[in-house]
Order: sequence, then C-alpha cells, then structure tokens
Amino acid sequence: MRAFLLAFALLLSAACRPHAAPALSDWLAASYAERQFDLSAAVDFYRRALEADPGNFKVQGRLLRMRIAAGDAEASLVLARRMYESLPADGLSGETALDGTLVALRLAVNDISREDWPAAAGRLEGPAGKSLPEAVKLLSLVWIRHATGDAPGAEDALSRAEKLRGAGGWTKLHRALLLQAGGRMEEARSAFERLRQTGTGMRGILAEAAFELAAGDAGAAATQLQRYRFMGGLLRSGDPDSLEPLASTPSEGVAEVFYGMAERLRRRRATLALIYARLAAMLEPDHHAAVLLAGDVLADRDRHDEAATAYRSVPTDSVWWLTAQASLARAYASQDRLDEAVAVLEAEAVARPDDPFPLGELGHLLRGEQRFEDAFRAYDRAIARIEGQAETVHWRLYYGRGIALERTRRWELAERDLLKALEFVPDQAYVLNYLGYSWIDRGERYERAEEMVAKAVDLRPRDGYIADSLGWVYFRTGRYPEAVRELERAAALTPLEPVVNEHLGDAYWKVGRRLEARFQWRRALDFDPDPERVEGLRKRLDCGLDCD
Repeated sequence: MRAFLLAFALLLSAACRPHAAPALSDWLAASYAERQFDLSAAVDFYRRALEADPGNFKVQGRLLRMRIAAGDAEASLVLARRMYESLPADGLSGETALDGTLVALRLAVNDISREDWPAAAGRLEGPAGKSLPEAVKLLSLVWIRHATGDAPGAEDALSRAEKLRGAGGWTKLHRALLLQAGGRMEEARSAFERLRQTGTGMRGILAEAAFELAAGDAGAAATQLQRYRFMGGLLRSGDPDSLEPLASTPSEGVAEVFYGMAERLRRRRATLALIYARLAAMLEPDHHAAVLLAGDVLADRDRHDEAATAYRSVPTDSVWWLTAQASLARAYASQDRLDEAVAVLEAEAVARPDDPFPLGELGHLLRGEQRFEDAFRAYDRAIARIEGQAETVHWRLYYGRGIALERTRRWELAERDLLKALEFVPDQAYVLNYLGYSWIDRGERYERAEEMVAKAVDLRPRDGYIADSLGWVYFRTGRYPEAVRELERAAALTPLEPVVNEHLGDAYWKVGRRLEARFQWRRALDFDPDPERVEGLRKRLDCGLDCD
C-alpha cells in the first residue's frame, strides 16, 4: 500500500502545476490513505503536505487526527500545542471545527494527566471545544469538578447530561461510578439498581460486578460476571478479585467517558471512534478495554496487523488478557496465519487447564474458518472441562459443537447438542433458527421447526438469515406466496447471501415468476456459494425446478 501511495503521489506531482504539485499530491495521497485506514501512510503524506505549507490549519488538523488515531501521544501533543496558538478567539466553524475540538481534547488530556483541572475545564468549555458532543463535555466536566471538590458543580453537569436525548443509560452509569468513587456505597448500589432496571449494556454489567466486589459481596459479583459472560464477554477466568472499579479516580472517569463515546461511534464513524479510544488510553494507559477497542476498530477496517499490535500490548496480568489473546488469534487468522492463531489459544488452554473458554474460542475460530472437524475437537475438549459444573454461559459450546457436527454430517449427535444448548437458553434466537432450519432442510418436524423459527424471527426481526429460515418453512410446506413474501424480506436484509437468493429464486419459480427466478439464481452464483450448491444452481438456470 505504501509503495502504491508513493507512486500515486509522484504521478500527481508530475501532472500538477510545479508550484502546487508537492502539497496537492501529498494531500491527495494522504486523503486516500486515510480512507483506506492506512494511518502510518496518512501521517507521512500529511506531514509532507504540511512541510510544503506550514501554516495550513486544515492540513494540521488532518495530521492531528491521524497522529491521535495512530496512538502517537507525544507527536499529537506537540502538534495540538502548535495549533492552539493559531486558534481564533471565537473558535472555528465548518469542517475545521472538529480540528479545534480535537486540539481542545488532546490538550485537556494532558492537563488532566498533570491534574491541572481548571485548565482542562477551560479547554472543554472554551471556544475550541464548542463542537464537542454535549454528553462528552458534560460527563467530563462532572469528573473534573469532582476532582476539585465542587460537588454542586458536578451534580449540575450530571443533571444536565441526564436530560440529553439518548444518553440515559450512559449518564446513569456515570452517576453510579461517581457515587462509588466518592465512597457513597449505598447510594451507588441504588444507582446501579436503577441502571439495571432501565437496561444496561455489557459495560454496565461489568461496572456492577466490580462494585459488588468492592462492596464485599463476592457472590453478587460472580452473578454479574456470569451475566457478562452469557452476553459474550470474555474475562480471565478464576481471577475475579482482580476486577477493579471502572472509574475510581477523576482521570479514570474522564477516560471512561471517552471510551463510552468510542463504543457509540464504532459502527458509524470509525476514525472518530478510534480517536476517542486512543485518547482514553493516552489518559489512562491501564484502560485496557480502550486499547482493545482501538484494536477492534482497526480490525473492522481490515487493518489486522495494526490491530494485532494493539492486542499484544495488553499485559498478562490484565483481566482483559484472555480477550486480547482471543482477538489476537482472530487477527492472525484474518491474515492467513492460522497456525499462529491456533498456537495462541492452545497456549492459553495449557496455561488455564480448568478453563473452557480458550478452547471454546479456538472452536469458534476454527468453525469460522470452516475447519469443522478441528472445531469439533476443540469444542469437545472445552465441554470436557465443564462436566458437572456447566453454567448458562456454556450454551455457546454446545451450539458450536452442534454446528460442527452438523457440518460434518453427524446429525444425531448435532441434534443432541443443539437441543442441549436450548436447555440452557430456550429463547436464544440463533439456536432456535439453526435447529429449526436443519429440521426443515431435512424434511423433519415441520410443525415444531416452524414454531421455533417463528419465535426466532420475533426475537430477531431484522436478521435476514432467520427470515430466510421462516420463508423456507413456508416453501417446504407448499405455502409459496407466503414464502415469496418472507424470502423477499430476507433478501432485502441480506442481499449478498447466496442461499437466500437461491431460496427466493425457488419461491419465484413456484408462483410462476420464471424470469425473476432465474435472475435470483444468477445472483446466487455471483455471490460465491458453497461449492456443493453450484451444480444445483446451474441446473436451475438450465431447466428451473423441473429438472429430472
């Protein structure tokens, strides 16, 4: 990628006017690198563009974004200080308003690290911070005012934050954390109860587990950790005593604000999410959840090498170590380094001989790579570690082993595991769907299968794969108009899935829409179907569903 961008920049240099070529070509190459999430290349090209035009605030702003996103604490601080000197007194507007906000944030992080609370508040409340999201500003000010002993000011900022649309759960979490940090444990307990009643994500569950541990109730902490693992969270097993409060100091509180914002932005604005995650880690290097989130954002954008660097930076004594190792294994697998991926998780399995989770993660990884026999063996070893002490969270092991068995054509054993998973989680949509669809595809238990898949649709109405299963029930039971309706919905939800398009084509054929049927079958072939389905699709294109 770097060589391509350099060649691209040189080509532009030759094509542009001589006096404008260096800055323009480097700017364009940098912009391209930024869109590709090649942060190192973007930094290099923006830096070169800035050398050609040192006073250009827009170039400075883009470089600052990339330096923070790349996790370069020192260089980003130097640049933020330089930019702060040229900020207009009334702040910035338009596209550069974000750059002013990032200047304020980066300098505020430095102020908080030095415990210069008035300076930090001034950055956030001043003109440079005017484009800062209101929830981020107010929640950060809550912790800053708490640090200075300004309890009324902290309460005022928190009350204002609680009135913001869409910030309810987030602000309730910070109220509970603030009360805990202030030693007001009974009030904090009530705040955590209110948070739970309004619905909280995995972060809130983890925060309550840490609170219960700090309050001396190890049993309640273990219950919360079970909820966390049930939702898919991984923590190093066997060490609940090492779980620390999410925010016991004002600095940790502000870092948690930044982390929360990064979580909210991850799916919509990846660069900004990465910036907030990096700022959290710059403020609190031990905020390993923020480090992992930065790695996850990079992995989402296929920057697996950079993601692996983030995962490897989590220390072995962190409660997030197992999460980091599982993420590192996935990063290696995404780089076609499957042997290294397996080695990472096997090492964890050896280091924790009673813990099923490393082997469970290995099973998930191998199943994702379609190494179903190897996945079965990993799940089998994991399940052997839970005999006699299985928890609800272990449904994933039976579900995963059931899939591996089904894909290796051992249906009776697969069915048993999938039913076992349902004993743990009767309302788990994916288990209901997989078992129900398998029965449908095998021509078995249509009535029970339809009940299960319909329930899964109610639980996950926006999941195209589950909608496809319900449509396939209708097809296999001869209700073709109903099949068309549900399969069209499935295809709208998952338009690139070959099996969904194949099923829709079959349904169209049965209701006499022959041209549309062939169109869907061609689409299915275009979307890289499993090899065993290719011949059937080609037959359909030749003679529809009337082939002998």
